[in-house]
Amino acid sequence: MYEPSKASVEVGKGVNRRDPRQTTLFPVSLLFVLTILAQLVSLAFGRIDSERSFSDIVLASLLFLSVLTLPACYFGVVLGRQIGLGVTRLDELLSNNLGAVQNLKRDVALAGSMGFFVGGMLLVLRVFTEPFLPPELPQLGYRGVLGGLAVSLGAAVGEEVWFRLGLMTLLVWSITRLKGNRTPSAAIVWTVIVLSALAFAAAHLPQLIAYGAGSSVGIVSTLLGNVLVGALYGWLFWQRGIIATMVSHFSVDLVLHVLSVAVW
Repeated sequence: MYEPSKASVEVGKGVNRRDPRQTTLFPVSLLFVLTILAQLVSLAFGRIDSERSFSDIVLASLLFLSVLTLPACYFGVVLGRQIGLGVTRLDELLSNNLGAVQNLKRDVALAGSMGFFVGGMLLVLRVFTEPFLPPELPQLGYRGVLGGLAVSLGAAVGEEVWFRLGLMTLLVWSITRLKGNRTPSAAIVWTVIVLSALAFAAAHLPQLIAYGAGSSVGIVSTLLGNVLVGALYGWLFWQRGIIATMVSHFSVDLVLHVLSVAVW
């Protein structure tokens, strides 16, 4: 796990000369706004149900998304700083730390390349297993390029804020404190990576069932694929932070939802 920056540690310990509420408010607000905007873009251009207009569902969606996102952002930032998890790179950037941009470039290059590789492998696997999958399961890229981009952006930002920044940070922090430690062990983090990946995979099942593709093959393949990428995102979140995991998630989805248009 990468070491927290000095600015991040000071904020986490409450000894930063600036008001801790101010130093917490900005990154929480930034992540919250980015998540809501990404979800609105996904809702506007990537949703399947086109019978209802965007204006008919936007207010209810905003309320639901806000209730889900705000606690994830707040606890992810506040608790993550205490255990050096998730927001260190973001704190480095916001604090204008020396070398922050170079660190971010390395993270983006690593996360993007891993995401494209895993996405490519999943795309190849989908092509070869297509005859065995439920016929009701939509083909990859069925939303088109614009819809695929919108869904990829929404998932990369929103799902990483909810499952990694929110859920994973909360679980790692809670288990670490219950064991009486101040910093999480690798065993704790890996346990939570697996748990959050399972939760991430299970969250995709309702959509599968909505397609009418909830056969045993469809469920198993959906769970396995999402556990695999969920574990990758969790590892990147642990080692590189929330920005890197968003980049990796976007790269995987870009292959599956946009580049796949050329395959089908």
